[in-house]
Amino acid sequence: MVEPDGWGVVGTPTNFYATAETHTMSGELFDVPIEVRWTPTSYVFDYGDGTSETSTASGSPWRGPEESWTETTTSHTYASRDDVTASLTVVFTAEVDAGGGWFPVPGTLPVAAPSVGVKIFEAGTVLTNGDCMASPTAAGCGS
Repeated sequence: MVEPDGWGVVGTPTNFYATAETHTMSGELFDVPIEVRWTPTSYVFDYGDGTSETSTASGSPWRGPEESWTETTTSHTYASRDDVTASLTVVFTAEVDAGGGWFPVPGTLPVAAPSVGVKIFEAGTVLTNGDCMASPTAAGCGS
């Protein structure tokens, strides 16, 4: 997931996070009922601009407007205006239970999430004399 929804601003953190969770699957192996538990252990965030980061943190969404545009452990700040394709790979470990308790399965399973297009804009700041929403004709408000 990317916040804001599919876009960012040069020089300002764009928030990325994963929603992968531990899950269990049931089945049979040689007619013996088994369960396999998949646990996400790392996340590879490819930000689409030639940089990537591997993290044990999945990140999290911003919690309301007061957190918007703040840096998170999995956010990325783009250096230039561009249209990029960001991607995420979640790396899972597995454990199996055939009735005698959980045992680790050697190795990991990387699973690629669907990539997402991110449009990076440039933004400028303008000094105003007051709140442009309340006084659209105030100095600097463009009217």
